[in-house]
This record gives sequence, structure tokens and C-alpha cells, in this order.
Amino acid sequence: MARHTLRGQVDASETKRLIVDDGNLTSGHRVVAFHLFATNTTLGDDPAAILGLQANMGGNWNAGDNRQIGWAAQKTSPSQDLQTFSLLDPEHVVIRDLYIYNYTSVVANYLIVIEPVSLNNDEAVLQLIKERSQNDLR
Repeated sequence: MARHTLRGQVDASETKRLIVDDGNLTSGHRVVAFHLFATNTTLGDDPAAILGLQANMGGNWNAGDNRQIGWAAQKTSPSQDLQTFSLLDPEHVVIRDLYIYNYTSVVANYLIVIEPVSLNNDEAVLQLIKERSQNDLR
């Protein structure tokens, strides 16, 4: 399968829409890698972000929120060593929109690798249900 990359920058305290719903519920994308890194390796310029399926995903990492499918951060230690963290939920398929939310006070670079996925109607419905937060009352 062909892989695609999404890369760019997301401003401090900004949510950026990366993939826009094309209306076809039987074609989606699986996120296979999510990398986040600082624009400057100065001590304290440490980005952290949430990758998710809705524009408003809250400001904290929350594995109980099905809208959040990835989490990444970078920290610079006093010795200037870079420490990175990235975690993805491998079971999610993006059918509609994909967002990245940088909730820190620094600009962050991102690199996301996606691959296309074909779904039947039943699988599409299941993925749409999984997009909803477990405590969503709508």
C-alpha cells in the first residue's frame, strides 16, 4: 500500500485540520506514525500535542476519549539531549477529519505517516462509532 506523509508546523495553542472528510465512508486512512519535534532545541521549547478525530479534544492526554488517537511530546534535558515520546492507537481508521492540537506555548513541527484503508459498510459504521467519546452524551 502507498504511504503518504503529512508534515508542517502547528502554532502554539492551535488546532490544525490535516485531513478533510471527502464524503466517502468506505475509504479512510490509518495513521502509522506520529512525530512531533521542536522548531528550536533551546531548553524549555518542549512541544506536546494530541492527534485526534475532532477539533475540540480537550487539553489533556486522555486515553478514555475515543476522539484522541495519538499523543506525542519532546523534551530537552539540561544536557541538551532530546527525549521524544509518541504513542498511537493502532486500531483507529480516520474516515472523516484528522486534527492535531498543540496545547503548549511553542510552535511544533510534525510528521505524520498515513496509509489508505478500504472498508466495507459495516467496518465504516464501526469506525464512526469508535470516533465518539465514551462519555459523549449527544
